[in-house]
Amino acid sequence: MNDPRGSYWRRWDLHVHTPFSGLNNGFGTDFEAYAKELLTRAKNNGIACIGITDYFLVDGYKELRQLIDDDEKLRSILEPSYAEHAKDLLILPNIEFRSSTIIRRTDPQGKSHDSRVNFHILFSDSVSAETIEEDFLRELKFSADGAPATPDEEWSVTRRNLEELGKKLKEQHQSFQEHSDIFVGMMNAVVDHNAAIKIL
Repeated sequence: MNDPRGSYWRRWDLHVHTPFSGLNNGFGTDFEAYAKELLTRAKNNGIACIGITDYFLVDGYKELRQLIDDDEKLRSILEPSYAEHAKDLLILPNIEFRSSTIIRRTDPQGKSHDSRVNFHILFSDSVSAETIEEDFLRELKFSADGAPATPDEEWSVTRRNLEELGKKLKEQHQSFQEHSDIFVGMMNAVVDHNAAIKIL
């Protein structure tokens, strides 16, 4: 169908982390407070689409999708016009991975640093979170940073496996003790982007 308005711009933000992000949680633990601020800012700034981003998982996307789909809960945290805007938002699952690829960068002072490359996979909102978990993440493997990626040292990308890696590393390294199992696991898990492409 032809739109009589022709082409027009919409504002999208495809990289918004959630309290479930593990490595980038600047939002605390109150998910409803996070959702209220996110959805309020989206309306105030004319945002039409948000990529709900978490490291390795889709937990934050699932939680936000569930909240938006629950009319009663949504209206309990937002005024009617804001709740209506939230219903119209395009919400996409965005998974951020730490890649097995390392690049060398030179800072403005001329010093070289090795940096791990992160990559993102955005899914259509027509693909359910359960499908992403079952048909993509469980098929995708991660290994521990610095460890050889032999088949017996690779794990499916699940919360439980990331936590297990973190727990194991915390037992081996005193410096990890102050962090949660999931943080340590995510910080040390790496994924081969070519393997991700193949599974997709």
